[in-house]
Amino acid sequence: MPPEAPLELRVDASYRNTNDWEDPDDIFNRFFRFADGKGINNTSGFRPKSRAGGNTKSEECVFCILVTTWGETEWPDAVDRENGLFTYYGDNRTPGKSVHDTPVGGNRLLEGVYSRLHTGRRHSIPPFLAFEKYKNDEGTQMRFLGLVCPGGQGISALDDLVAVWRVAGSERFQNYRSLFTILREETISHAWLEDLVSGIPPAESPHCPELWKRWVETGLYTPLECSRQAAPRSKEDQLPATPEETAVLAQLIEGLSDREFEFAAAALVQLMDSRFVHLTVTRAVRDGGRDVIGHYRVGHDLHQVMLHAYVEAKHWSPTSAIGVKPMMRLISRLKHRDVGVFLTTSFFDYQVQEELIEDGHPILLVSGGDIARLLIQREIGSGENGGKLKGWLEGVRLRAADKQAG
Repeated sequence: MPPEAPLELRVDASYRNTNDWEDPDDIFNRFFRFADGKGINNTSGFRPKSRAGGNTKSEECVFCILVTTWGETEWPDAVDRENGLFTYYGDNRTPGKSVHDTPVGGNRLLEGVYSRLHTGRRHSIPPFLAFEKYKNDEGTQMRFLGLVCPGGQGISALDDLVAVWRVAGSERFQNYRSLFTILREETISHAWLEDLVSGIPPAESPHCPELWKRWVETGLYTPLECSRQAAPRSKEDQLPATPEETAVLAQLIEGLSDREFEFAAAALVQLMDSRFVHLTVTRAVRDGGRDVIGHYRVGHDLHQVMLHAYVEAKHWSPTSAIGVKPMMRLISRLKHRDVGVFLTTSFFDYQVQEELIEDGHPILLVSGGDIARLLIQREIGSGENGGKLKGWLEGVRLRAADKQAG
């Protein structure tokens, strides 16, 4: 007997999607079938739904589904589960097109929504439902990430919607990066969405989630926050997961000597977190377990505290694990209120990670896979950006040569 369409969506639950609402196994599209006899667009990242009798134009949207696969390195959608934030990129992927000139109109929708947010017109903002699309043995699944609203507590209008540039071949084009808050609502009812399609404003529906209504009336965000339990990562989690990441790490390993990698480590640490400042690569011999020294800045522009920071860098093969002995060299140099970073092109032994967590040592672990992903996220990578990586490596080598000459 085929499963019945659910009456509500539940956060982190997955729903089968066969792209055919008449298929009894297609729970996803059957849920989004309404009394007007229409469903939703089932192909794009933006899937706006209009009022009954309306069209699919983004300007007439009463709610919108946002779909991510996490698979586009140029457009790194992300979930910050600790703070309940969702970063989502727009739908302009074509050079030579205006940022708003897209078939579905996702970027036009974002521009209108954030304009209303910034001018206090929250009552006219359509709800957004975020989903992760993935495949398993049963086919395509849609995992519900939650009900999201634009912006976030303490996030300014300068940061919640930003037009960013990307490069395709030799051409540049713009797209939006938008920031949403995932509200702490465990379930979303079909009845609420049906009310929206019938023309009832979101906060006036008797089925409206309490936290959406509260946000509309007060502007207060109540995010779905989760505490993260520190746990050792597997070897697979620490090494490259895609061909692009593997290519980036290989170029880094092959293109630098052990000494040059120490200069790369200083640059990578600042790419990772700009609060690491005044980083200096130590002498090539007798560095005492500190390849790079500097400070970690805590505070604000008018008052700051500088913590001492020490970086250990290991230019190792991805097949060789960082064990207890090299880690102890760094640990032995750290004093109270010092911060350590251990950065390697390989990975960290399980036992080393376990002991660091148990003892509470303030050391950040950066593995080979982490390095590759960081370079790709900062648009220094392989593929079309391979030239950027070569230039970045050449800059590292020049800095190392200047230090040697000096």
